[in-house]
Amino acid sequence: MAELYTDQMSSGVSGISTTAKNTAEQAKLKITLTDNEKIPFDEAIKNVDRNLQNIIVETNNTLEKVKEEYQKRIDDQNCRSDLFWRVTGITTVATGGGGAGGIRNDITCTCTKLSPTYPRLEDSGTGSQTIGFSTESLMWYTGGTGVGSTIAGITTIQMTNSGDILKSDGSGFDTYLEPDNLHGLLLYNEPYARDIGDLFVATGIGTISAGLNTLTLLTPNLNLGIKTGMVISPSRFGIFAEAGNIVVGVSSTTMDLRPYSDVISVGTTSTYTVPLITLQNPSVSAVTAPGSDGKYTYFDFSKDPNLISDKIAVEITDNAYVPQVISLISSSNNFGKGVKIKYINNGVSSASQEWNKFMEGVPDPDLLPDDIVNVEEPKVGADKIYYPVGFDQKPILFGGANASEGDVRIFQGQVGFAQVAYASLSACDDSDLNAAISARNTAESALSGSNSFPEKVSLVNDIRSKRNNLNVTIWAYRGMIGNSENEFTKNEDFMNNLDSSPYKNLINTGVE
Repeated sequence: MAELYTDQMSSGVSGISTTAKNTAEQAKLKITLTDNEKIPFDEAIKNVDRNLQNIIVETNNTLEKVKEEYQKRIDDQNCRSDLFWRVTGITTVATGGGGAGGIRNDITCTCTKLSPTYPRLEDSGTGSQTIGFSTESLMWYTGGTGVGSTIAGITTIQMTNSGDILKSDGSGFDTYLEPDNLHGLLLYNEPYARDIGDLFVATGIGTISAGLNTLTLLTPNLNLGIKTGMVISPSRFGIFAEAGNIVVGVSSTTMDLRPYSDVISVGTTSTYTVPLITLQNPSVSAVTAPGSDGKYTYFDFSKDPNLISDKIAVEITDNAYVPQVISLISSSNNFGKGVKIKYINNGVSSASQEWNKFMEGVPDPDLLPDDIVNVEEPKVGADKIYYPVGFDQKPILFGGANASEGDVRIFQGQVGFAQVAYASLSACDDSDLNAAISARNTAESALSGSNSFPEKVSLVNDIRSKRNNLNVTIWAYRGMIGNSENEFTKNEDFMNNLDSSPYKNLINTGVE
């Protein structure tokens, strides 16, 4: 009888633990049965997704063909060039004469290839006059002779400034590197709709310098749920030496997010606090925003599967609907997933982004009190393609030899000293190019004018809605498992503490 009360409590707690175990087992059985009900929905959704994506790929292939034919004019016909002289410095030189005639401005140029982005230059003007050198735009040397201190032959191309990057899209260079919007299907996914084995936690556009292990995420949201031990996966290959990298630290830093307003909704404040993620291993290549191809890189964060005892269980407090992640369907691995899809042709970056859809239309708390910006759906698209239309002349070196990318040439601003910067190219045979453009126009007209494509999108979303109801049911059962496991663990801890308590005899006999 000495341990009557502790034995009785142990029996009672054991009964609670048994109930918790039984609840978990029953929930697992319900998950299995409900998951079987999903099978016909899963297969139907995959079939329609595959059909829609095939149409998207076939259409985009016609855009790729146009790009290929433009490139052939440069590589095969040699009737166009994708190189030009970019002004990278202006130096004022004294010549010994008096007045304005006593100086000249030498123009340093670098042979540069057409690109969706260009590095923004620091102030490279030197001497007593740094006339007209711009760090906020691209300076294109078109050829000409400057007299004394006068600078001639430079055309300034205004471009969008994105941090240390100048973006060509929307500038006067569109004539030579023509942007076009790719087609795509956006996938909307939420926690309850993910497969049980899906360990995804968060995603975000980021930048990192080569050789460093600190990743900056371009978002004012500091509550992404990223924790040490999580696995990080970039959207591009070759950023890290190994496929998976590990988060070893989570902190914050400040930066100006305004240059990235094409993908992030921000206000007018110049400084925002953003997540700074420390990684186990450094990067082997730099990631800028955007990259040299005009695309942004995003990073996915996932739970470490080795640290999870039961993938089925979720906490009863876990949100089933937040965050909603929006991404581009890019492979068959995405077929059948998500809560809905949407056709897109907006030319926006395809970098995956997440948000709280229930906050739409209300002031973003991550931007308050400095800015009042209403939450809106993240800007996600299918990216752009760039047609290398090229120039009808090619840059040459002093003496007439062809210039190559990276070559440097100085054009001196001397009276009567004509310096030829370019050589004219012959006319092109555009028959293949025109045929490719015609095929592209036909394919895009068929896609935009088709009733069946939007009808199939609507159909597959209706099927997804029915499956969503089953997934919500499964999520509820997963929460029951998580709650049961917590109850079992708490009961075990209680009995262990009771058994080892120095007051165990007092509990049973009333005597210490």
